[in-house]
Amino acid sequence: MSKWLKEPLVHFLLLGAVIFFVYGLVAEKGRAENEIFISRGQQENLVNTFSRTWQRLPTPVEYQGLLKDYIRQEIAYRQSREMGLDQDDIVIRRRLRQKMEMLAEDVAGLVPPTEEDLQAYLDGHTENFMIEPRMSLQQIYFSSDRRGERAAADAQEALQNISGQGAMANTEALGDPLPLPAVLDDAGESEIARLFGSVFVEGLRGVEAGSWTGPVASGFGLHLVLVMDRRDGRVPVLDEVRPDVLRELMNQQRQDSVDGLYEKLAENYSIEIEPLIDTDAAGTGSP
Repeated sequence: MSKWLKEPLVHFLLLGAVIFFVYGLVAEKGRAENEIFISRGQQENLVNTFSRTWQRLPTPVEYQGLLKDYIRQEIAYRQSREMGLDQDDIVIRRRLRQKMEMLAEDVAGLVPPTEEDLQAYLDGHTENFMIEPRMSLQQIYFSSDRRGERAAADAQEALQNISGQGAMANTEALGDPLPLPAVLDDAGESEIARLFGSVFVEGLRGVEAGSWTGPVASGFGLHLVLVMDRRDGRVPVLDEVRPDVLRELMNQQRQDSVDGLYEKLAENYSIEIEPLIDTDAAGTGSP
C-alpha cells in the first residue's frame, strides 16, 4: 500500500482531483462566459501578494491598480484563447509544461523522507558527501623567477639544514616572500589547492607528518613543506551531513516524480519518430 502511495502519477492525479473539487465548490454557478467575477478570496490573494513583495499593505490607489491589472489579465487571457493565440505557441507550451512539472515536484514532497531513506541515499552516494582530507602544514617558498636555475639547489640545501628539526626549525631567513600563508592549520585539500594549486596537493600525497620534505612544486615555484598533522578523508555519519543529504534526496525525489509522471503518461500515446535519413536509400548511390 505504501509503495502505491509513493507513485508520482497517483499523487499527481489525487492533487488534480482535489484542485478540481475545490474549484467546483468555490466557482460561481451559472455565470456567463463574458462575466468576470472577482471573489473576496482572489482580492485577498492580490493584497497578500503585494504585502509579501513590499512588506506593507497597498494604499487605496494601489489596490484599485491591482484590481485593474487583474481584470486586464483576465480579459487578455479569455480573448487570447478565443482568438486561438494559445495554439502552437512555443512559449505557452513551455509554460504549461513547466506548470505541470512544478505540480509533479510539489507532490513529491507529500511524503517526507524517513531516517531510513536518508541513510540509504547517503550509503548509495557516499562520493557526494565525503569529508575531504585535511592537514596542517608549514611551507617555505623558493621563487624560480628570482633564483632561476638555482631555485631547486637552494631548496635542497635549505632542506639539509633543517632536516630532522621539524617544527623547531628556524625558517625566518630561508626562502622568498610569497603573499600566501606560511602556515595552514587544519585546512581541507580543496582550500590548499585553491591557494597553491592542485599540483602542490598532489606533491604531498603520502608524505608522513613530522618531517620536512621537498622541493614540492606549485604554480608559484618550489616549496619545502612540513606536514604537521594529517587527517584522511572519510565517509561521514548521517548527522554530520543531514541537511545536505536531505536537500539532495529531495531534489532526486522531485526529478524522479517528474520522470515517473512522463513515463506513465507516455503509455497513453503512440509515439513515432520519423527518421532523419531514409534508411532504405542510405546504402545506395555514390558518396
